[in-house]
Amino acid sequence: MRTGAVAATAATALVLCGSPALAVPAYDIAFVSEFADACVPGRLGYQSTRDAAVAAGWAEVEPSVNAELAAIMARSETEATADPELPTVFAYTTFAKPIEGLDHYLVVSRSEITVTEGEDPWVLIGCYLYNMDASAPIDPEPVTALIGNPIAHSQIDMHITSYVWGPPCPMPRTGDTYMTFIPEVSQYREQVGISGLVLKFSTSEPDPGEIVPDTYC
Repeated sequence: MRTGAVAATAATALVLCGSPALAVPAYDIAFVSEFADACVPGRLGYQSTRDAAVAAGWAEVEPSVNAELAAIMARSETEATADPELPTVFAYTTFAKPIEGLDHYLVVSRSEITVTEGEDPWVLIGCYLYNMDASAPIDPEPVTALIGNPIAHSQIDMHITSYVWGPPCPMPRTGDTYMTFIPEVSQYREQVGISGLVLKFSTSEPDPGEIVPDTYC
């Protein structure tokens, strides 16, 4: 847990102290900093991530507080149990908090997936930050600073702006990081279920007693 907290703090400092020539908007920095504070320190466990979110000022809410949040969580529940060959136990908690005066939502999830009968399941801890009312994408540079990797893949057109970063070196067991903006007029809106901005990653939960190294590097 301590390593994650240090990584988040260092990355936030890097963003805030970057070259003025980059002129990253204050909201963009705040959005990614809120993700780092809530999602990084406890990322190895479901309860520890929930605790980190509360410590960062997020308040637990029902998904019904926002129609798009409710829709995407209903979709997530359906998709989690859609494949009978991959039995999945899916749990999640939804949170709300204003960022720069705008309502935002955080989802912390736990998916326990049985890949092979009789063997230990895979357990993934997800952390997702949403701005359902975003009208434009944000600068990806603060995420690059947080993750410590360059952008691995991007797609930018009138229907979507998306970026993918590879697994972060200072965050063992965490996979790729995704940031996506879907405008209201996007052809992907019905497929995805929402419009707006989302930043997310998932971390594989270690086995009981497993010692997780401080870094991948």
